[in-house]
Amino acid sequence: TPKIDEYIRGDYQSANKDDYLLYNAAQRSLDKTIDALGRKRVEENVELLKSLQQQNDEQCASKTTMPCPQPEDESMKKEHKRLAKESCYKSDFGCGHACTDEALADYAEKEWSSITSS
Repeated sequence: TPKIDEYIRGDYQSANKDDYLLYNAAQRSLDKTIDALGRKRVEENVELLKSLQQQNDEQCASKTTMPCPQPEDESMKKEHKRLAKESCYKSDFGCGHACTDEALADYAEKEWSSITSS
C-alpha cells in the first residue's frame, strides 16, 4: 500500500541506515569477488552446491533425528532425546552432521577417483 511504501522509504529506512550501508558494502564486495573469480565459474559452483544439498537432504533425512517435535509416546521420548543429542552438535545446531560428513566424503572420493582414473 502507499502508506507502507512511504514508511519504508522514510522512517524505516532512516532507522536502519547502518544496516543498508553494511548490506550495500557487502553486496559490492561480493560482486567484485564474483567478477574476479568469473561469473560462470561461480554460477557452476552454486549449482553444484544446490545439487549436493539436495542429495544430502535426500540421503540424510531418514538418518537424522531432530530434537523437535518429540514423540507423544512417553516410552519413546528418552530414546528420541538420545538420538537427537547424537545427531546434533548442540540443541538443534548441526543436526545430521555425521551423515553430511559421510556424504561429502563419498562425493570427494568419487571426484578423486574420476580425476586419478583419467
